Amino acid sequence: MANNAGRQGAGGGNANGNNANNMNEHVEFTVKAEEDLYLTGSENTIRRVTADTNYSCLMLKTQRFSSLFRHYAKYHGLRKDDLEYHFVNPLENEDTPESVQLQRGDIIMVRKKRKVEPPEPAADDTEFFKDMKELLDDEEHMDTLFLVHPIPPSGTTASPGGKRKMSSSSGGGGGAKGKKNDLDVNAIKREVDDSMDEDGNNGGSSGSGNDNRDNLIEIRAHKCILTARADYFKALFRKMAGENSSGQRVGTFRESTECVIRVEPYFTPKIVRLMLEFMYTNRIECLKASSKLEVGLECPHRVTTDELLSLLHLADMWQLRDLKRLVEHELIRSHMNVNTVSRMYCATDDLHAKRLSKSCLEFIMQNYREVTGSVAFQEEMKHHPDLCIPVLKAAADLIPEPAHKKARTSTGSDMGKDTPGSGTGGGLASSPVPDSDH
Repeated sequence: MANNAGRQGAGGGNANGNNANNMNEHVEFTVKAEEDLYLTGSENTIRRVTADTNYSCLMLKTQRFSSLFRHYAKYHGLRKDDLEYHFVNPLENEDTPESVQLQRGDIIMVRKKRKVEPPEPAADDTEFFKDMKELLDDEEHMDTLFLVHPIPPSGTTASPGGKRKMSSSSGGGGGAKGKKNDLDVNAIKREVDDSMDEDGNNGGSSGSGNDNRDNLIEIRAHKCILTARADYFKALFRKMAGENSSGQRVGTFRESTECVIRVEPYFTPKIVRLMLEFMYTNRIECLKASSKLEVGLECPHRVTTDELLSLLHLADMWQLRDLKRLVEHELIRSHMNVNTVSRMYCATDDLHAKRLSKSCLEFIMQNYREVTGSVAFQEEMKHHPDLCIPVLKAAADLIPEPAHKKARTSTGSDMGKDTPGSGTGGGLASSPVPDSDH
C-alpha cells in the first residue's frame, strides 16, 4: 500500500510538473502592420509604423492578448483603442495564443480599427411610404369626410400672425363666441344629449346643422388612420359616453356618428391635404422639393410662408404635435428672412410656437437694423405691441455692461516709486511665467 501510494504520489508530481511546464511555455510570433499606422489628432497626423513592418514578439501561451495590445501601442507611440488585431479571426482581449492555436512563426496582422457598419434595415421604408401614399389616394374604402371651403369667405379673416375673427354670419351660435384668440377643441364639438332637437341641428363651427355642401369641397380619409395618429380625432370619434374622474358627464360628438368633419372656413383644401399627407406618411414631399429650389423660382407645388403658417395654425388647433414641429422647422430653415420674420414672430403669440419664437428673436437680433427698419415689421408690431417687450429685452442683452473702474489709492510709501510699465526706472514691465503649471 505504501509503495502504491508512493508511486501514485510520484505520478501526481509528474503531472503537476507537466502543467507547470505548459504554463511557462512560450511562443514566438510576428506582428505585421497591414497598412500604415498613424497617430491622428485635430492639429496633425503622424505616421508611426510603415505598412509590412514586422515586430517580433514572445509570449506565454496562456498570456492574454490584452497585454500584447497594450505593449505594441505603447512601443510604437499609438493609441491602443485605435488598433485592431486578427489572426484567423479577430483577436479579443481575453484570447490567448493557446486558445487561438497560435504556433511558432505565425503572423498576427494589425491595422487601424474599422468603423462598425450599421446593420441593414429589416425592411425598406420606401415601400411602406409608397403603400401609405396609395392608401391616401384610394377613396374607395374611406369612411370619413372633411368639408372644406374652397376659399375663405369674405366675412372671415384668417391672418396667421394676427387675431382671428369670425363674422356673425358664420353660424354656430356661441361655439366660438367670447374666445380670446385660439379656437380650441370645443369650437367644433357638439354634445349629443336630450336637449338636441330631432333633426340634429345643434350648431357648428361653419354653419347650421344642415350643411350646404354645394359650395364645399369634399376630402375623404380613413377614420382608423386619423384616430391612430392624433388624440384629437380619437376623442372626436368616441362613441361611448360616460363620466370622467370628476363625475362629470362626458358626451359624444356629432362626428362620431356622421363621420363628417366641418373644417373652419379659413383653412383651404390644400392645407387640409397637406395635413392628411403627414398623417398618412409622416412627411410632406413638397416641402423637400421646395427647399431644394432656389429662391425666386416658380414651382407649382411650392408651399408659401402664409400656407405654412396656416398649416401651423391647423396643427396647433387639432393638437398635431409632430406636424407642428415639422412646420416650425421648415419655417426656420427655408422661409425666414427680413420680409417674413415679422409675420412668423407675430404668429407665435397665437399658435404657442416656442421654437419658432426663439428663432425669430435670434434672427431679429442678428439683423436688427434691417428688420426693425422694414415697413412689414412696423405694421405687425402695431397689432401686437406686447411682442415688442421680448425684442427690447433681447436687444438689451446685447448691450455690454459698463466697466466699473476702481479708484486707485496711493499711500505715502508708494510716492517716488516706479510702477511696472510706467516707463521710468529699471523695473520689469511684466511678470515672469512659471516653469510648470501647479
